[in-house]
Amino acid sequence: MHRIHLAVAVVLLVSTGGTIPGFAADSPSPPPAPQAIARGGDFSGPVDIGDGRHLFLECRGSGAPTVILESGYHDSSDPWSLADAYLPPVMQRVAEYTRVCAYDRPGTILYGDAPRITDRSSPAPMPRTAREIANDLHALLAAAEVPDPYVLVAHSMGGLIARLYAQTYPDQVIGLVLVDAFPVELPGLFGSQWPAYRQLIDNPLPQFGNNPDFEQIDVDASIAEIDEAPALRRIPLAVLTKGEPFAVPSDAHPAGFSFDELERLWPLGAMALVKLEPGTPHIIATGSDHYIQVHQPDLVTQIVRLVIERAVQAE
Repeated sequence: MHRIHLAVAVVLLVSTGGTIPGFAADSPSPPPAPQAIARGGDFSGPVDIGDGRHLFLECRGSGAPTVILESGYHDSSDPWSLADAYLPPVMQRVAEYTRVCAYDRPGTILYGDAPRITDRSSPAPMPRTAREIANDLHALLAAAEVPDPYVLVAHSMGGLIARLYAQTYPDQVIGLVLVDAFPVELPGLFGSQWPAYRQLIDNPLPQFGNNPDFEQIDVDASIAEIDEAPALRRIPLAVLTKGEPFAVPSDAHPAGFSFDELERLWPLGAMALVKLEPGTPHIIATGSDHYIQVHQPDLVTQIVRLVIERAVQAE
């Protein structure tokens, strides 16, 4: 299976001049009135969230609940509109049965002919925390009048943001799907290796290392925010975990950190996510590495549908 080298291993994609086949980012278009976003139909463009800032938002489909797609560390909304097998992508699939929206966090990467920092969303001071990002998402959904309730679907580091959003705005969120998501327990599991791993994920793209606009998330502060927030209320939850190793360069040997240890610890973190809610389905995506939504969009979409069905029954 063709692997897309993003996130932990995105350095390989960039250093070799690689691109994501068959994908080019859309140019932003002028924002319509908020009601036009809320009513349904396709929308792609900037939304004013106040304080002179805007965030790029894409919405498709119609119906309720609204599915909100939260990308992983350094990723724009692009991966949700990308598939290297089992087409169409997650964004298009979910839009076939309900409203679905994705957005660009400031400083994230667009994957076209060459990776570049998004210009579709206003820059923000870095580093940021999950609280600041969740507040941005809340402002965006309010400004665009995207109707709740929401089912949050979060990949990788986006899991921290989705968890905090659900804990902060429990009346808006009725379900969670965690796609190979980052567990709050991971730093503790890593122990002395955590600083080296944190440095690796903070700076996977050397050409953006000195760019002040490149996304930086204070993971330790974000975990503290989650720990201090109200507990996650009982909602339907599903966890998808990769079945293949992280896609990393064969010659990558970062000091103070072992990829073998990462592979050993990642399933332990996944089990911690499963324990967030009794009866949580745990799906191992055989054949997929970290980017399950790219490699198996049909699987992710079916799990989203399952969580929606459970959420509707629970209401």
